Amino acid sequence: MKNLFKNTEFVFGVTSYKNLPEDIGCEILLAGRSNAGKSSALNALTDNSKLARISKTPGRTTEINFFKVNEDLMLLDLPGYGFAKSSKAKKKDWGPLLGQYFRQRKALAAVIIFMDIRHPLKESDWDMIQLCRDFNIPFIPVLTKSDKLSNNKILNVIKKIQDKIQEVNILAISSQKRTGFDKLSAEILKFIR
Repeated sequence: MKNLFKNTEFVFGVTSYKNLPEDIGCEILLAGRSNAGKSSALNALTDNSKLARISKTPGRTTEINFFKVNEDLMLLDLPGYGFAKSSKAKKKDWGPLLGQYFRQRKALAAVIIFMDIRHPLKESDWDMIQLCRDFNIPFIPVLTKSDKLSNNKILNVIKKIQDKIQEVNILAISSQKRTGFDKLSAEILKFIR
């Protein structure tokens, strides 16, 4: 099957609402803790190891980065939450931006919440889930680094999370082994309108 995400390109990063592009098409927000493997997942999804910067220091992303998949679809990479090393000044900038984005952005179609399968549903993940629920935005919980666990353990973690978040399906991926991305692609494509 052809990878629809293969020609994805970085467009720009923004720190204020007024700098966002025209509010059209479909935007999928990529969220997760600073060490959840979000950049690796974006690179694996697009089959481009150089698209998103991967750092040994979690929390390097300090802007909302826009990646254009095609004319109808943008992927937006959020700064990682948790122990992000972003300066307080930067956080002060994109914190309110995120609230305004959720309140006003018509193009926002869904949020993918990336979580390390070994440490899922931290307080910051619950905050993002609650934000999605508050604004009635669909979300997809995605467990990264599934290569670190056995298949049995993966199923156990998925079941535990499914018991706590019943309204959505939980996906497990491994950027290392390139598994689960067909399902993630299919989920994203459901939101293109």
